[in-house]
Amino acid sequence: MKFFHAVLHFYQKHNTLFRNLLILVILSLITSHLTDYDTFSTGDSYDFPWFSIITSIIIGSLIGFIAEKNFTYHKKHYFSNEVSSKSITVFVFTTLGIISLVYIPLYYIAVWFVNASYSFYFLLIGLLITLLLSTIAIALLYGHKIYRLHKLEVLDSKLSVTRNGKTLIVPYHEIAYFYSEEKVVYLVKSNGESFATEFTLQQLETILIQGLFFRANRQFIVSAKAINEMTSIANGKLLVTLIPIIAVENKSQLVISRYKKQEFLAWFENKLVS
Repeated sequence: MKFFHAVLHFYQKHNTLFRNLLILVILSLITSHLTDYDTFSTGDSYDFPWFSIITSIIIGSLIGFIAEKNFTYHKKHYFSNEVSSKSITVFVFTTLGIISLVYIPLYYIAVWFVNASYSFYFLLIGLLITLLLSTIAIALLYGHKIYRLHKLEVLDSKLSVTRNGKTLIVPYHEIAYFYSEEKVVYLVKSNGESFATEFTLQQLETILIQGLFFRANRQFIVSAKAINEMTSIANGKLLVTLIPIIAVENKSQLVISRYKKQEFLAWFENKLVS
């Protein structure tokens, strides 16, 4: 029973990895059977393409690595600011471009390894099929992630803030963080401007878009874009430096307790993903 629970826990913890491996194996089977004429037959001439499948798994793993690194880069530099058809298209085409640059030398290495003759036709067909299946894999693996980023896109979302009897409309993407000082909550914008609001931090937690902001401690609610630097300090705590830096003493740094540290790091790692 303990062994069963251990296996179940391992699967739940790594279910994304298992899903990706399953997709990779399936795509490798499809690729191998599409690129070799002999594997179309179900009769005596059928030859199960072990070498081709293993090669496809290796290439697929490399493609997965390229796609993940490129997605991480785009999420940090583009998707965190705007999720649009343009940014998605750039992500897909740059990923496919890198895959193409890697595939070509790998093809020649594989042909040399099996001592076969080089063929531009098979190189082209193999590359086209690889790009087609890579596009399908990217859609399966990253479509939902991009969709969730799009759902949390805040360029058109605004916060209504009352100040000195007047109501201001502040776009979410201009908000860096909130801090509390002597029971007054201040809003700090990305341009360094700050002003008092009539909110409490508890009210803001219910108003703000889930996943975009994080309640760091009793004094701060921060946006992922405001995180400039993180440093581990004594007792397992985390010292976080925020941007923009404001003139108010000690209000551009905060301490994350060791009990909230992992939750904070997981939130920050996923940026705007809830």
